[in-house]
Amino acid sequence: DLNDIYKINAIKNIDLLAVGTELQIPRQLLKQRPSQATVMSLSCHTPIRQQTGSAKPLAIGTVVTEGAIIDVPAECHVSLLLEDGSIIRLPSSASLKITTLRKNAIEPAPEVRLDLTKGRIELNVQKGRSKSTPFEVRTPISIMGVRGTEFRVGYSPEDQAGQVEVLGGVVQARGRADAKANAITGGLGVPIDGEGKALAIEKLLPPPRFESASATTGNPPSFVAKLTPVAQANHYIADSANTANLTGNRTSENLLAPELFIPRLTKQAMFYQLSSVSANGLVGTEQQYAFCSPPSTQHQRCSVVFDAPLADAAPISFTLSKKTSEQTQTLVSTHNLQAKNGRFAIQGLPAGQYAWTLSYATPQTANAAGSPTSIKQAGAFELLILSPTP
Repeated sequence: DLNDIYKINAIKNIDLLAVGTELQIPRQLLKQRPSQATVMSLSCHTPIRQQTGSAKPLAIGTVVTEGAIIDVPAECHVSLLLEDGSIIRLPSSASLKITTLRKNAIEPAPEVRLDLTKGRIELNVQKGRSKSTPFEVRTPISIMGVRGTEFRVGYSPEDQAGQVEVLGGVVQARGRADAKANAITGGLGVPIDGEGKALAIEKLLPPPRFESASATTGNPPSFVAKLTPVAQANHYIADSANTANLTGNRTSENLLAPELFIPRLTKQAMFYQLSSVSANGLVGTEQQYAFCSPPSTQHQRCSVVFDAPLADAAPISFTLSKKTSEQTQTLVSTHNLQAKNGRFAIQGLPAGQYAWTLSYATPQTANAAGSPTSIKQAGAFELLILSPTP
């Protein structure tokens, strides 16, 4: 193998290496083992099966490996946890092949190559990946390479168009017909045309904001929320779920006008993530709201639910803070929270701005090396308490 070592290193004699010399080793020479991904959330009324591998339908905790093909039906949602804590989210109607998922004895993160043939994919890639550890997402018309970042990729076979949207970090993105990649930073996106060429980089549109709400008839009450229109928005997207993580029973709808129907509200908050979509199909930055309607006007407080589906009695570290213009008040800070049936609730919250973090290890879904994977999540939302009476 020495010839391969000499080819990629500027050295004259491998027996005479100075202290501090950086020696590159060809990836194909490293001992590798299969890595794996674990289903950490799933919302679907019909069974979802891999096209390769196990014939059993996917469920929370199911392990998928290299070569798996996952087709997500309409109105369904799946998310996968990688060994290094990176998260892959597959919304409605996405089709993904895990082309490469393996790990070597030197690098801490797995090598990942994903092929998206339809729909959209959302990724939160853990920071700290080596420059030499590939994490690549491909569509028929584009290629994206990343390290630690949060981004989304879309591809429509019908429209022969694609999108790359970066929420944080840097993504090297190029169309299949482009000679070189562009560095796309947080808050920016780039559309890819049907010829496989990247178009001009665009600033992602801001989300629509809540303005007011009016109640409709019904018990529990329903509401119509008025949103602020966003200039240059072609339409809006509202993702909804009954948990702050936006997992579990998650749905998505396109809004042609800045107006949102919120059905059957109770004292348990419903979460809505709002974003604007440009004429080129780029989905903008996100704003998350939590809506609730307590039965008593005397007790204007609500509860919020969080998902921790893989905790399995493991202690959860959790913080919840309420933010005002003057200060940030920590309401909950614990390292020993326990979930029940994969969930936990925080009750008695007044209206306001909140930020949260949670983390826990998953020993029951230990990876192929036998060590637990750590889940780390964070988010923010504005809790709005709506009254059925004027």
